[in-house]
Amino acid sequence: MKTRLSLLLFFLAFSVTSTFAHALWIETPSTGKKGQPQNVKVFFGEYEANEPDSAAKWFSNLKEFKLILTAPNGTTTVLTTSPDVHFFKASFTPNQDGAYKLSVVHEVADVYEHAKIEYYAFADVAVGKSKINLGFPAEAALTIRPEKQVLKVGESSNHQVIYNKAPFAKQKLTLVNANRKAQPVETDAEGKFTFKPEQKGNYFLEAFTEDKTAGKLNGKDYEKVWHLVTYTTEVK
Repeated sequence: MKTRLSLLLFFLAFSVTSTFAHALWIETPSTGKKGQPQNVKVFFGEYEANEPDSAAKWFSNLKEFKLILTAPNGTTTVLTTSPDVHFFKASFTPNQDGAYKLSVVHEVADVYEHAKIEYYAFADVAVGKSKINLGFPAEAALTIRPEKQVLKVGESSNHQVIYNKAPFAKQKLTLVNANRKAQPVETDAEGKFTFKPEQKGNYFLEAFTEDKTAGKLNGKDYEKVWHLVTYTTEVK
């Protein structure tokens, strides 16, 4: 009996871990220029292992995500995306100086492990002289908010994580550096943590939380909600 129970717990743990290993993220250069196209890619898969899923095999309704561009003046645009082999691609041409924010807020249509899944992904682009764009979609319950939009090697920034409009205090996050090595990070009482890149390249930040809100989604009951947010940035 004990053996059967142990095996059941193991497989349950493995299933949940496998689910959380996958994330949605955005990649784009952290700086752009007015009048020049800015390429954007949206991935789904395991970032640390450098294993993005085939775009043709994204599960449930994930391929129906909307990529939103928020311009420095606050106007928003839904960018047109098209599938490539391992990502969806899009582009936009900045027409003003300032901070542009790219965002995806997506609710998965199916229930998994008795949970509803909410994916959030963010990235910023600085054009000319700009200040950080603090605007986030109202429907994004979990966000990673950078203090500085563009960082250089060795420069520090106090990023903040917000959950349901309050600091995500004393919580563990995942930081994957330019060598795709994960480093544990923990927020303080204000939901803040220090990000200090040690080399050039792309950096990936991820936060997760679960709430016990129950409900019904497309005719199926769920017992909890999983919130997973990513923020990616390129260090010059």
